[in-house]
Amino acid sequence: MKPAPEMATTTTMAGAQFDSLPYEEGRKWELLEGELIEVPSPTPEHQLIVSTFCASLRQYFQASPVGAALPDVEFAPDESTRVRPDVCVLLHERWTNLDRRRIPIPGAPDIAIEIISPSERTADSTRKIWTYLRAGAQEVWQIYPQPGALVIYAGQRPHARAERG
Repeated sequence: MKPAPEMATTTTMAGAQFDSLPYEEGRKWELLEGELIEVPSPTPEHQLIVSTFCASLRQYFQASPVGAALPDVEFAPDESTRVRPDVCVLLHERWTNLDRRRIPIPGAPDIAIEIISPSERTADSTRKIWTYLRAGAQEVWQIYPQPGALVIYAGQRPHARAERG
C-alpha cells in the first residue's frame, strides 16, 4: 500500500498578525485573503521595468501634479489582505490626504501595476487583480516581460491588451 501523498500546508493569519511580524532580511511576504504568500526577490529585468515606470510617471506628475507613483508600498484592501504592487499610483485627494509615514495604506491604489515574473503563480496573480479592483482600484496593469505583453483590467474584465510585436 502506498503512503498517502503529503499535502502542502497553508499558513493563514489576520492582517493585524501580519502587521506585527518582524522584518526578515531577504524575504518578502504578502497576505492574500488570510494566506501568507512568499514573494520572490525581483530580478534585474523586473527592477528595470519598475524603475522605468516610476521615472516616467514621476516626470508626468511633476508636469501635472495630480498624484504620485511609488514602488513597493503596502496596502490593506481588507482585514485579511496585505499586498504590495510593484508600482502604485495614487491620485488627487487620495495622494494629498495620505499619511505618508504609515503603512499599510487602507484600501487599494488608484492604479496597481504588477510585473509578472516567471515564478509567480497564476492563481495568486489573478486573486490580486480582483482584490485590488474590489477594494476600489480604478485599474490594474499586468506586465509580462516575456513575451512583452501588457494587460489592463478596469472593472470585471481585461480592458486592453497590448503585445510587443
